[in-house]
Amino acid sequence: MAATPKKRLNLDLTPDAYEELQKLADESGKNMADILRAGLRLYSIIQEEHRDGHKVGIVKDNKVLKEILII
Repeated sequence: MAATPKKRLNLDLTPDAYEELQKLADESGKNMADILRAGLRLYSIIQEEHRDGHKVGIVKDNKVLKEILII
């Protein structure tokens, strides 16, 4: 099975954003590209749900703790 061709992206981040990305990678044991890909998937899911008129949030014990918005 052939590998899917990939596209390269050059990305400029603020120092704070870079540190946050590095922290997430270190804590998860993944590399920064994996973290960015996961974030892109989540963003896409949230955007689709909002487009369909749904809300997305963090729920604990049937109580909404936070609503996730895309600005």
